[in-house]
Amino acid sequence: MKRLAAAAGAALGGLALVAATQAAAQAAPAAAEAAAPSCVKADVTYLVSIFVDLTNDCSTTQKVKVDYDRDYFSPCFTLEPGGTASHSASVVYASRYEGLATC
Repeated sequence: MKRLAAAAGAALGGLALVAATQAAAQAAPAAAEAAAPSCVKADVTYLVSIFVDLTNDCSTTQKVKVDYDRDYFSPCFTLEPGGTASHSASVVYASRYEGLATC
């Protein structure tokens, strides 16, 4: 009986270590992404999908992507000063706009 309890404890400890390692690995990419400068604007509309219109009001070219929940991102957009772009996400992939990130 003691052997069974020791084996179960070791197995649970191993699972906890694996879970902690995976959580750290998943958190690393999110921390590496920087928020886009505040001069890049996003106009968000929620209908059946999420529609995001981007405008670069910066004096320099910016590379940004749209960040949604569920770890879903748009492709990277290169916006010249005064440039615009649009992206939409189906509710199948995302349910909420979370911001803009550099890429």
